[in-house]
Amino acid sequence: MTDTLRSRFHRLQDRMSVAQQMGLVMALVSLAGISALAVLSAGLSRSEMIRRITTDISLSAKMVATQLDDEMFERYGDIRQLATMAPLQSLWTDDPAAVRAALDDMRADLPIYAWIGFANVDGTVVAATGGLLEGASVVERPWYSAGLKGPFVGDVHEAVLLAKHLGPSRSGEPHRFVDIAFPVYSADNRLLGVLGAHLSFEWVETLRRGALQGSNEKEIWVLNRDGAVLLGPKLEQPALSAPRVAEMQAQGSGAFQEGAGRQDMLTGFAVVDGRGGYPALNWIVVSQQDASVAFALPTRVGATILVIGGCVMVVSVLLTVWISRRISRPLSALTRVADEIGRNPQVTMLPRLRGSLEVIQVSGSLRALLRRLGSAELRFVEHAQRYEQDMADLRRLADSDPLTGLMNRRSFLSVAETALQGTRSSDRLGILMGDIDHFKLVNDTYGHPAGDEVIRYIGNTISATLRAKDRVARFGGEEFVVLLLDVTESEMMMLAERVRAAIAERPVTFEGRDIAVTMSFGAALARDGDRDVDAVIERADFALYEAKTSGRNKVTSASHLSRVA
Repeated sequence: MTDTLRSRFHRLQDRMSVAQQMGLVMALVSLAGISALAVLSAGLSRSEMIRRITTDISLSAKMVATQLDDEMFERYGDIRQLATMAPLQSLWTDDPAAVRAALDDMRADLPIYAWIGFANVDGTVVAATGGLLEGASVVERPWYSAGLKGPFVGDVHEAVLLAKHLGPSRSGEPHRFVDIAFPVYSADNRLLGVLGAHLSFEWVETLRRGALQGSNEKEIWVLNRDGAVLLGPKLEQPALSAPRVAEMQAQGSGAFQEGAGRQDMLTGFAVVDGRGGYPALNWIVVSQQDASVAFALPTRVGATILVIGGCVMVVSVLLTVWISRRISRPLSALTRVADEIGRNPQVTMLPRLRGSLEVIQVSGSLRALLRRLGSAELRFVEHAQRYEQDMADLRRLADSDPLTGLMNRRSFLSVAETALQGTRSSDRLGILMGDIDHFKLVNDTYGHPAGDEVIRYIGNTISATLRAKDRVARFGGEEFVVLLLDVTESEMMMLAERVRAAIAERPVTFEGRDIAVTMSFGAALARDGDRDVDAVIERADFALYEAKTSGRNKVTSASHLSRVA
């Protein structure tokens, strides 16, 4: 059988010219190579686009989950701070009017609170926002009974006592709340009662609409830990099966594709699992889209690549036939020369190699040229890589402080100016100017290496204490500046006080000696009339001067100084 096939193959070769054989082989190789490349490229492109789309829908859910987590963490901290404020310890039971004023101020600043109230140990509401439910008993309410035992966060529920006191919600649906409660103690650690707050669940709908950005192709739901729909379409049965909900709770975040009726749905999810020690409710944010719609573009791209590959294959086959004929011309010439031997006295022998001497010389020259080009290209690539590395090193040196690794003045001003121009209509920007107290005394007493260690400690402490979105830079010497994004006056002062306390609470150890270090800060918020970030820095610097001259180791706000324009 093998001999028969070999014989037929040889007879076919004998009937084909070299040009035809070369054309056939080159066409088959081109056909196979381009086909494989087109199929592989189409598959890889589609797979990569599907992966990105899947990641995007998972990130949509994770973004909403992170925002929910951040908001719950902040509100939990608000109520905890209010319940433990020393100035209020003598007012909870003695001056309900003062307590009510404080609660009203908080609700005015944060409309997310539908109601905040303080109930005494008997369960009677003593003070509340707007005076609602004052004198009413909340003994039967879960937030009160749980709050007597410790901090409490309650899941979404409809209004009970407050339903008749509140107007209709914006959505027309019944009011729903998330409860936060903390026990309140006196200065001598006696239980005075429970501070409770109802967060309106409508703020979650605002987050959901923001994440959708008007898209009609994607839907976002919020489920409780058991899979029941808290926010989203009302369904006759659970949106997801109990095993799937348990799997999502275990994974924390991700995406999957499964059938829903007659169509496959692409689903991304993220669990609101809490941070910073507050008891999370393990809500599940679900972002869902019809898989056929989500993957329509990758499918079209893959098909387009295949069509282009087919066109390239046709052109390649025609091109290879033409090239094969061109390549075979020296062989034809060699055949004619060989035919002249013995007939033409001027032709006595064949060329020593395959073809004419000119073809060999040209091929040899081209090979030498390619080798030289390869060497030149290698040197060019090496020089280009070295240049890229040198430029990257120069940019890094130009943008950072060599002692602390923080941003320097130039890079900070660039970032801060960009942030200021981008926050005119929404976010709020704050600047903290900090200066190490008595730094010259540190250098004079312990030496400049110790001073450098103090500066590095200050830089590390500030960076570790701030939020992830804030930026810190060393302006020079013992002076630091902080850029705070999306802050109110109170939040800015709270962050500055936190940084100041973190620096002051621990001495710097250098060569076995403890060096006590404190730092003064000036704080300023950006205003609509600020032409650039230098105006904000100037107010913060003036506030820093006031902090220095009024005792050091303190934080002063520019808004409290009448001399600041």
